Amino acid sequence: MKFKRKLYLYVSIGMAFMAVPLYLSIQSMKSTNKIIDFIVNEQFRLSELAYKLDNDIKINNSDVLTAIILNNQSTRDNLQDSFTNIKNDVDNVGRFLKNIDIEHDKLAEKIDIIRRRVVGYEAVNQSINEALNSNNTEDIEDALLGFSKINKKFSEDTNALLALVKNELQKDIHNLRATNADMKFRIFLSFSVSFLIIFFSIYKLIALNSKAKTQLKRAEDAEREQRYLKSELAKYNDDLEKEIEKKTEELHSKIYTSYLSGLPNRNQLLLDMQETDFIYMAILDIDKFQQFNDIYGEDTGNIALRMSADFINKYISKDGYRLYHITGDEFVIAVEKTNLSKIDFITAIEQLLEEYKHNEFRYEDEKFNLIMSAGLSFSGASKMLAYADMALKNAKKKNISLGIFEDDKKIEEEHIKIIECYNILLRSFENNTVISYFQPILPLKDKTKPKKYESLVRIMEEGRIMAPVTFIDVAKKHRLYQKLTQVVVENTLDVIQKYKIPCSINISVDDVISKATLEFIYKKLDSFEYNNLITIELLETEDFKDYEEVLEFCKKIRSYGAKIALDDFGSGYSNFSHALNLPIDYIKIDSSIISNIDRDKNSQIMVETIVDLAQKMKVETIAEFVSSVEILETVRSLGVDYAQGFYIGKPEPITYYIT
Repeated sequence: MKFKRKLYLYVSIGMAFMAVPLYLSIQSMKSTNKIIDFIVNEQFRLSELAYKLDNDIKINNSDVLTAIILNNQSTRDNLQDSFTNIKNDVDNVGRFLKNIDIEHDKLAEKIDIIRRRVVGYEAVNQSINEALNSNNTEDIEDALLGFSKINKKFSEDTNALLALVKNELQKDIHNLRATNADMKFRIFLSFSVSFLIIFFSIYKLIALNSKAKTQLKRAEDAEREQRYLKSELAKYNDDLEKEIEKKTEELHSKIYTSYLSGLPNRNQLLLDMQETDFIYMAILDIDKFQQFNDIYGEDTGNIALRMSADFINKYISKDGYRLYHITGDEFVIAVEKTNLSKIDFITAIEQLLEEYKHNEFRYEDEKFNLIMSAGLSFSGASKMLAYADMALKNAKKKNISLGIFEDDKKIEEEHIKIIECYNILLRSFENNTVISYFQPILPLKDKTKPKKYESLVRIMEEGRIMAPVTFIDVAKKHRLYQKLTQVVVENTLDVIQKYKIPCSINISVDDVISKATLEFIYKKLDSFEYNNLITIELLETEDFKDYEEVLEFCKKIRSYGAKIALDDFGSGYSNFSHALNLPIDYIKIDSSIISNIDRDKNSQIMVETIVDLAQKMKVETIAEFVSSVEILETVRSLGVDYAQGFYIGKPEPITYYIT
């Protein structure tokens, strides 16, 4: 440590001595630059002014001789100009000496002499001008004699000024050389001392380094051995942690995961029920699965369970849904959050059971179909699983595919009604009891136009007629709506074909976005010869999402010669946008505006506005819900083109109106 302190001291001293010449070099550069700046900015400028004065005096001498010889106005003017230049030169030199950093009495004294000489010089120049003007030879000679005398003195003074300036410049250059020589010596001396000190420090450093190498090698060997041991210990620790983590994962998987399907098992479900507020729950049980195992073997049974798990998992891949495999042939669907209502959830489970029943599983050369039953619960918190299990057992007892916990009797009753309606729909398709009723649309303004009819779907069930409000939603939820639309289209085209009357068909958003429905309609229109009698009424226009699809549909329909009507107009702001952007032929004014138009001034104003808009667009208007003679006369007076409603005629079989 003592040697190190000495070494640091020597190095510090050496660095200090190196800093001295560096500092001196900087100071020398500053001094030299100052002298150079002075020479450039002051001495050279002073020399320039002095030489200009000398040159202007010579020019004046030349102008004097020229004026005497030529004796004209031009030469006399030149003489005056050159003298003015001399006066300016003297003034410039004087001002310059006042502004620069030169303390030289002789220069200032010489400038004062030259200023006085300029006064005499001016008098001589004046006498020469007067002699030239008088053109007297004797006066000219006298003036010239005086000019020569004073010019001689002027030249001597000027030469003395130049000599003084030159002498000052030489002194500055001499000082610059002396400064450079002195600085060279100082820098050389400082660098020599610094070099010796640094050389000595390096020598000591080499000696210390040699000694330290031996100690460092011993330390490195010890550290290397320590690192090796530490590495081996860390590796062993990592291996141990990985093994513990692996065993923990395996243990967790065995406890909380089904080894057959890889899904969370009953233990995981019970744990999740403590931490999560499930709102819906369904237990799915594969019917008679033990018999399946007996026939195909346990290995195939395990494959069937994995296939079933994959099928259910793909079917319910939605946010908030969780799937569990709780026993060999039982699965649980638990719903944490969803936008579906209870009825919608029941419908979704029913569809799952239906599609599972018709799905054909394949394994190697085997083909098999399986059936599941389900039990649902919507309450009970921690008892929800038990309630769903009770509903499942009750369903199996009653030999039905789906049971609901009896605490939700209203839901179960509503579900029973939906099932009954669904079965009625299926029977009506099989028995061709999906029929169309027709409601007349009466022309008001042009009585020569034919009466139109709107085709409205009905179902005939055991002698009673069912209105669409009782089965449309069920048809949509159970994927029967497309079939319903197709039957209505066929019924309507048959009536048009038979009676040659114009009829309209209602088409909803679901129809427009269904490729199968559109293909069916287009195929029908391709081969139909009375497309000019068809009007397509667009329903649920507020729900249009893909506007381009609707626009393309309208264009396609009109390309067949059929017409487009915009239904429920005035019920929402978007109707007006549709009217402006879609190619339509009719606007059907919504019943909410027409129902009390004979008593409501605002409704009348609204209808006037719609009629005015339609006329400007060359579109005809139809008033719906005309239920009295007062309403009929009101819409007629407002310029509406057609009227439709119970006062005009109720929906009836077409034979009621055409015999």
